Amino acid sequence: MKVSRDHHGHEVNWTLRSLLAAGMLSICAVASAMSATVNANRAEVRRETQMAIAEEAALVEDLAKYLAAETAATRRSLEQPRLKPAKATSDVLMEGDPLKSLATFDFTALTIAKINAEERKCLAEAIYYEARSEPRIGQLAVADVILNRVATPVYPNSICEVVYQGSERRTGCQFSFTCDGSMQATRNKRKWKESEDLSGAILAGLHAPVSRNATHYHADYVTPHWADSLTPTATIGTHKFYKFPSRRAVAAAPAAM
Repeated sequence: MKVSRDHHGHEVNWTLRSLLAAGMLSICAVASAMSATVNANRAEVRRETQMAIAEEAALVEDLAKYLAAETAATRRSLEQPRLKPAKATSDVLMEGDPLKSLATFDFTALTIAKINAEERKCLAEAIYYEARSEPRIGQLAVADVILNRVATPVYPNSICEVVYQGSERRTGCQFSFTCDGSMQATRNKRKWKESEDLSGAILAGLHAPVSRNATHYHADYVTPHWADSLTPTATIGTHKFYKFPSRRAVAAAPAAM
């Protein structure tokens, strides 16, 4: 009987050892899977970072080319021979019919020039107050959102109207700087000049969809109520970007969203 108990004890010990070994193997398998997942996530983060750096480098290169071309054009205009002195007003009036010239003058050219200057200023303000501390690609992304809103039916059809939408209400502004007093502070001259230059370059054609068609964004330290109803498109700097999930969602969206 003693031998039988010993034999039974050996069987129990062997079973426990088998269970422990199987448990250890399971733990090792889970640990390996978790490690593979972590490595995959790190690889994806590295890939996204590299893509963002590459996009920013390309955009900065385009901006540099634009500024170089503008500088060269300005230099050429300064180096050109001086123009002859302007004619006196009386001589000009004697050469033609001033009333006819006034009647045929296209005043829309002045209106267009004024609108373009205002749009550039509004876009520069949005870039400055919303993203002046962001890298260049982050500033371009904010400007991209504004241009995307201009092209979206639920929003106004001009840059200034989009930027200042709801600014007359303290809690209804679409861009917080237009109603929270930020514009009363003294501007950083260098940052403001950079924002103006970038705004001009964007309106001149330097426009890349870096936000991936986003119409909304928010700082990464807040979670607005509308975030869950939209589709995330990108995270650039300290901002997260979103777009409407469908045309139906666009049509149903409230103007204040």
